[in-house]
Amino acid sequence: MVKAINYVKQSISRRFVVLMLSVLTLIIAGALAALWLNYTTLEQYRKIENELKRKQELVSEISYHTNQLFFRVRGYYSFKNKQEYAEIFQEKKELEQSLAAFSKLKLSPEEIELTKSIRHFFDEYFAVTLPKAVGMVERDDYDSLRKLSSSGVNQTVNELVAYANEFKKNSELELKKESEELSNVISGQGFLFLIYFLGILLAAVWVTFRVARDVGTPLTQLSSATDKIARGEHVMMPEMDRSDEIGHLSRSFHSMMVQIQTKEEELLMQNEELQAQQDELQMQQEELQEALAKTEASERYLEKRNRLIMSLANTLNKQELLTSIIHNMVEVTAADKGIIVLLNQSRDHAGFGIAPEGIRQFLDQLESGMLIRIRETLLPYQLKRKQTAGERGYHVEEAYGHDLFLPVLSAKNELIACMVLTRLGKSATEPEMKEITGLAKQISLSLEKLDMYEETEKQRQLTQDILDTIQEGVQLLNPSGVTIQVNRKMFEILGQSQPGGQVHTPHELLFPYLQKYVSEPEKMLAFITDAVIGKARSAKTFVYEVNLEQKRYIQMYDVPLYRGTDKLGTLLVHRDITREYEIDQMKSEFVSTVSHELRTPLASVLGFAELLLHKQLSPERQRKYMQTIHQEATRLTNLINDFLDLQRMESGKQNYNMTPLNLIEIVKEAIELQRVNTRLHRFVFEPKQPLIPITGDADKIRQVITNLLSNAVKYSPAGGPVEITCEEENGFVKLDVSDQGLGIPEESLPHLFTKFYRVDNSDRREIGGTGLGLAIVKEILGFHQGTIDVSTEFGRGSTFTVQLPLAPDEQRLGQEEAAVAVHPQKISTGGQIVLVEDDVNLAELLRTELESSDFTVFHFANGREAVQQIAKLQPDAVVLDLMLGAGMDGWQVISEMKENQEASRIPILISSAFEEKNKAWELGAKGYLVKPYHPKMLTEVLNVTIAKRERAGQIYVPDPDTKSDALSEEKEDDQEK
Repeated sequence: MVKAINYVKQSISRRFVVLMLSVLTLIIAGALAALWLNYTTLEQYRKIENELKRKQELVSEISYHTNQLFFRVRGYYSFKNKQEYAEIFQEKKELEQSLAAFSKLKLSPEEIELTKSIRHFFDEYFAVTLPKAVGMVERDDYDSLRKLSSSGVNQTVNELVAYANEFKKNSELELKKESEELSNVISGQGFLFLIYFLGILLAAVWVTFRVARDVGTPLTQLSSATDKIARGEHVMMPEMDRSDEIGHLSRSFHSMMVQIQTKEEELLMQNEELQAQQDELQMQQEELQEALAKTEASERYLEKRNRLIMSLANTLNKQELLTSIIHNMVEVTAADKGIIVLLNQSRDHAGFGIAPEGIRQFLDQLESGMLIRIRETLLPYQLKRKQTAGERGYHVEEAYGHDLFLPVLSAKNELIACMVLTRLGKSATEPEMKEITGLAKQISLSLEKLDMYEETEKQRQLTQDILDTIQEGVQLLNPSGVTIQVNRKMFEILGQSQPGGQVHTPHELLFPYLQKYVSEPEKMLAFITDAVIGKARSAKTFVYEVNLEQKRYIQMYDVPLYRGTDKLGTLLVHRDITREYEIDQMKSEFVSTVSHELRTPLASVLGFAELLLHKQLSPERQRKYMQTIHQEATRLTNLINDFLDLQRMESGKQNYNMTPLNLIEIVKEAIELQRVNTRLHRFVFEPKQPLIPITGDADKIRQVITNLLSNAVKYSPAGGPVEITCEEENGFVKLDVSDQGLGIPEESLPHLFTKFYRVDNSDRREIGGTGLGLAIVKEILGFHQGTIDVSTEFGRGSTFTVQLPLAPDEQRLGQEEAAVAVHPQKISTGGQIVLVEDDVNLAELLRTELESSDFTVFHFANGREAVQQIAKLQPDAVVLDLMLGAGMDGWQVISEMKENQEASRIPILISSAFEEKNKAWELGAKGYLVKPYHPKMLTEVLNVTIAKRERAGQIYVPDPDTKSDALSEEKEDDQEK
């Protein structure tokens, strides 16, 4: 026990813990005792209360069930109701349950006796009284029943009910009594708790006193001693005979105090030495601060210079560079303002701290100022001058400014710029001049680099402009397959609106775009990859299809770029071959169509010709077959003429005989020609006036109208009306040809007047045609300064509208003149004709025709022989084919005849399948007779020629459709010429 007490005394914390645990133990024990006492009192009260309430409930139930039982008995007595009788026994059962529950409670002797008497009463009632009463009711003996009821049964029941009421009152009194007793007990317990609380309070005060005495007092003594030591007083600490922390602290403090006093003298001595050292450190600190200030100044200068150098390297814009140079130079050199001027043609410049008027003045006087000295010496120069009023500001005394003129020299030691830096009140020293000159060299390098960049950029832009003018897409890839440059055409091919220029896109990144718009992206990407890596390929080009708003076909080929043996990249060239592709497609279709269009009539001609040669036929059938052969031959002739017309138009060799015409008559002629070829169509033409004058080639205008009417008939296979309207409108004649046929799809309208183009629909494939008709129509109208338009509704028909300029008033023709122009007079004569033709069959045909008109014909197939015989025969005219067989051609025959004096005046009529009108015109011709032509035309021309009887060596080249009187007029013109 003593060891435990000593162990506790050795520590303040142990003492405090033991005291607190002791007080806490007393508090907990008292609280538990108070709780237990209060709990037991309440539980006893609840138990008594519950028992009394349960008895009260059961007595009430017994009273209730008794009343109900006799209520049911009376009901049965009154009404003999079996239901009421059954309810009697139900109430009996519940009454017995309540009695059984009441008997299980803790009962007083009186209550036990009461319970027995109730049981005895009801047993006797149900065993004796109730059966008697039921029998009386069954017998309707109500007098006996009233006697039985007044025999004391009701009295017993009333007593039972009275007892129940009295028992309820007694129970309530008992509960009230128990409640008062519980209140008294709780009041006593509260008094005990107050005493307990006061005891706890006293214990706490005692613990506080002990802590203050054992801990507070020693600490106060130590604190007081510490204050005295701090004031330098001598302190004698009392000895504390304690083994706890305070005792240890007191002894340690006493020992420390002795040591402090012992070393105080040593510290005073050391303090004097430290004071001396501090003075020395102060001097060193001042030196270091001065050195630091110089270092910081150098750092700021280097930072400004670095900023200048960075600004020289961070921009390639000339104006930005000049502005950055002058700003940083003013800051680096501690100048107040400055200006830099490039000595180029545009005098690019930038200023800092100078008004715009001052800059303009400096630029205007630049060549007559200090720049002269700088050009001569190429050295910096500093000028001292008086400050201007603006520079002095509010200073009234005289002050000076220093302008430093600094040359900027190129690597070739040429002056490329001049810079002026101004300091107010301070000049530049020699070291500063050297530093500024060094900075000028940096500026020179930057300006030269900028000039090189601008020149390179000009060359690059020139190269790009050249690439952009190329009508082929150009794509440059580096050896890694990255697209580094394209031209504008390349973007157009890909459906982009960007301008050409430098890009940076690996060709693999193009694959999503290719997948979206190119028909075979995998093959195209493989071709590009092979081109980049230089893989050998069988195909040198690749054609791909771009599916944009309009489908386009692009041909791509690659060209490797080398510098020496090093491969610099690959050039991909994309050529838009859409037009060529479409023309090729149309040509393929055209060849197929023409093959059909040629073979079909030829088959008919050959077939009917064989029938005529090998079979005996009646004259009617022979005539019919000959008509068929003639029709098919005419069809072939028209087809060939279409080809030749288009070729002449495209080459610019088509000739037009422009004369005044009546468009109404030409339309009527064309309608009559078409009316013969169809029975399903009805032509509606009701002109409002008999004459609409135009100027044009009658045959070509007739060809235009015939083509439009023919198309209207062909593309309305079901028949119907073909309406033609013709009227004057604003100096033009407007001709409409409308049908109610198949119509034209909207997507075909842009290509409708393109040669070889045919609408590719199944319902049109059975309709013949070469796709040349409308192209020829447009060419003819273009020469006549006319136009053609179309309006259509698919499946409902089309309307073609032609507009031609009206003829001037002075060229209008009368109806009689037009009739004369169409129906020439025939002149019948005879004479000798030399026919030079290498085709035997054609020569025989022409001989037969001429001999039937009383001409004597001499035929020669060889040009040399013909020239010899012409000189001997001296014929009235020569009919000459230009393309002969072996030997001389037609032109050589003409040349030989012109050189022969005897044959030079004989008229020559050129008859050829080739058109050489330009060459013929050089010889004085005004027309051409083109094979095939009707033999009667040759007869008419010869009649006109011989009738004149003027042999002047004229060369007649009549147009195959030109009438006789027109030819005679041409001949007369030639003779006059």
